[in-house]
Amino acid sequence: MSAGAPDISIIMPTLACRERAGSLVRAIDTVVSQGGARGIPLVVVNGGGAAPEVLEHLRRRADIRLTRLEEASLPAALRAGRAMVDTPYFAVLDDDDELMPAALQIRLEVLAEAPGADVAVTNGFLEGFGRRELNIADFGRIQADPLRMLLVQHWLPPCAGLFRTSAVTAEFFEGMPQREWTYLALRLALSLKIGFAARPTFVYRTDTLGSLSKSRGYCLAGPAAIARMLELALPGDVRAVLRVRLASDLHAASSYELAAGNYRAAWRWHFKTLAQSSGWRHVPYTARLVVASTFGPPIGAP
Repeated sequence: MSAGAPDISIIMPTLACRERAGSLVRAIDTVVSQGGARGIPLVVVNGGGAAPEVLEHLRRRADIRLTRLEEASLPAALRAGRAMVDTPYFAVLDDDDELMPAALQIRLEVLAEAPGADVAVTNGFLEGFGRRELNIADFGRIQADPLRMLLVQHWLPPCAGLFRTSAVTAEFFEGMPQREWTYLALRLALSLKIGFAARPTFVYRTDTLGSLSKSRGYCLAGPAAIARMLELALPGDVRAVLRVRLASDLHAASSYELAAGNYRAAWRWHFKTLAQSSGWRHVPYTARLVVASTFGPPIGAP
């Protein structure tokens, strides 16, 4: 790291559980070993299920800043981390992902090369189930219309961005629903200039067990998240696409509860689906619900 390299806060939510201790340490190490900028991990222990030995390791480290939340909530952890930021720039990194060498320097260069930009978004690798592939194949289309391309391909995974602290204020993280990064990307695309670069700067793991994003609560949170997005000042065509997705997410929630044998909940979600303007597409599913709730799932069904 060169003298005078800027400090960059890296918000790192973590459950600090025993099973992910190794990946957490690796993620922190990729932050503090950056060249061209000094990464400062802001580790937010998310909830009361942390392993004592992992907490003790974190407390002993002099190269991180540490805080704890009593209840596990990713939006709350992001808000807590953002409140700790006291550097000109910040980023976010999940505890199972990693920054590539010089990732922060590359993102600073993106901001420097895009006058007026307050956000830098870079490419990276998706890794899991024995495969590694680039997240984005064509950044040109995204750069031309970030807002509408977000409906085609999600370009802001948690580890992809660098944010100018004076522009991406704590207010951006208030009222954030689950589906945090889609919501944040919408808000950023609506109000700030974003610079994009195809250079990979991160590894995002898609096969981590025990993530909050794989929990039942997260799986059923889609409709509420889209409803929150629809409160934003969106163009009409974007709003129309999200309304279709709202019906799809309501249907997905019904299907999830049906598979779990929670028939009353499945019916509640289904009625909400049918109340949407595009809910008619899911009318045939009604027969499946009637059969399952009357006779139980088919033999051999999961």
